[in-house]
Amino acid sequence: MPSSAESPRPHVPAEAVTAIAALAENAVAEHRTSGVTWAIIGGHAHDQAILAHGAAGHRELADGRPAPGSSPMDRATVSRIASMTKSFTAATILALRDEGRLSLDDPISAHVPEAEGAFELADDDREPTLRRLLTMDAGLITDNPWGDRQEAMTREGFAAVLRGGLGHVHRPGDGFEYSNTGYALLGRVIDEVTGSDYAAEIRRRFLDPLGLTATGWSSGEIDTGRLATGHRLADRTDATRFEAVPLDSPGVYGAMAGLFSSVDDVATWVRFLAAADAEGSASRGTGPLATASRREMQQLHRHQALAPLPAGQDGVSPGFDRVRGYGFGLVIEHFPDLGEVISHSGGYPGYGSFMVWHRDSGVGVVALANSKYAPATPLSMQALRILQREAPELLARRAPEAAPRTLEAARAALDWLRTDEDALADAWFADNMDLDVPRAERRRRLEKALAATGLDASALEALRVEDAQVLSRARMRWTVPARSGAGSAGSASGGGAAAGGAGAAGGATSAAGAATAPSALQVELLMDPRREGLVQSLDTIAR
Repeated sequence: MPSSAESPRPHVPAEAVTAIAALAENAVAEHRTSGVTWAIIGGHAHDQAILAHGAAGHRELADGRPAPGSSPMDRATVSRIASMTKSFTAATILALRDEGRLSLDDPISAHVPEAEGAFELADDDREPTLRRLLTMDAGLITDNPWGDRQEAMTREGFAAVLRGGLGHVHRPGDGFEYSNTGYALLGRVIDEVTGSDYAAEIRRRFLDPLGLTATGWSSGEIDTGRLATGHRLADRTDATRFEAVPLDSPGVYGAMAGLFSSVDDVATWVRFLAAADAEGSASRGTGPLATASRREMQQLHRHQALAPLPAGQDGVSPGFDRVRGYGFGLVIEHFPDLGEVISHSGGYPGYGSFMVWHRDSGVGVVALANSKYAPATPLSMQALRILQREAPELLARRAPEAAPRTLEAARAALDWLRTDEDALADAWFADNMDLDVPRAERRRRLEKALAATGLDASALEALRVEDAQVLSRARMRWTVPARSGAGSAGSASGGGAAAGGAGAAGGATSAAGAATAPSALQVELLMDPRREGLVQSLDTIAR
């Protein structure tokens, strides 16, 4: 197999760049945002952080026109990333955990004394932990409109809020509820544990080491000559709807949404996080946060219930369009078409943002816009799907690899199927195998499955370990097409039960309930859970 250095790097075709650019330009032309800058982020197979980029609109509008001195949005533009900040706060909490300075299962008041008694708890509830704040299941009330206006709150003001008590929508641990106040509390944990403040700690641990020079917390830390002005949406439909909004000052609530950044800096952050899932990640340098902790951030720790798809003509919903949940400062979703993606959006007075990447390939999209309710999220998700359509190799799913022990067992299992040698079974069958299905019966089931598919023993001779579909490190499957015209409803129903599992598999069943002739012989192997495992199931099935 060629090394990554020898393999061609998948690239973004011009057609995809043109289509994505059109999305951004249309969003501006239709007055859905005053401006947007976007980039395609290089994945695990790429050396470059940005594969393509573009922009549309202006950094500031006044009365529907570019303000005097305003520049068009471009790659260098700095914008507020709002709640994308939560991933930096979560990463800092994990870094402190890794250093033994806190536990994710500590109650909040163990680090923020003024939080004691702040939570509305039943007698049998426990105070929320840091983990519950990280995963948005502390039960606190969703507070986007209110929280967005609290950035400048001081520690003293926040302590007063806590003394007054926090409301709740469910008990701690009982469900997902997005909370900015929860991440403000995590910022206070960072303050107290480090004896500094969250902003300085995030800069010291991540912004400076990763070279995020365009990223900061206030006008004093960023190049204001590159700053995109934020705009609110007034009650008009043309370009005059965009009205400039003033910047707030950083305070306690900045831990949930206070950062400014550029597409280049966000791309660097995304690649740092995504690299935890890259091939060979264990042998790479960890950087400012351990690889295992970065992977931990990107796991679904709290499921977020979504509304089902509309019901069909039969009155029944076909299900859900995805599985969605929260990790640590990140959203994890599994789509039928894209596979698993990690993301976070940002919405703030005057700004909208989104970062997303495909777990298997690491390829991602970032969009930063300078108006409230800007369509950064749909633009980015549409961009991912354009990449999937125009360059599917960019978002290729990573195939699982069988463990060396599984490959060794697979060779022995195929040889046993071909030869029926007891020595092979004695060496490689786990102790449950003969108890579940005696060897003689296992052979009879194999013969019935072969007969049902019109095959004979020669079909087994052609099976090779390397031709198997790898389902996991411990599971493999071979599929052999049935011989044309093989089997019948009668012979199939009397034929191939699983050789090692329960139930008949002599043929498919139609909607009307009649058995149909099987289309293939399947051989499936599963190892037992020990490191030096043996075969715990070996099924031969006519399907």
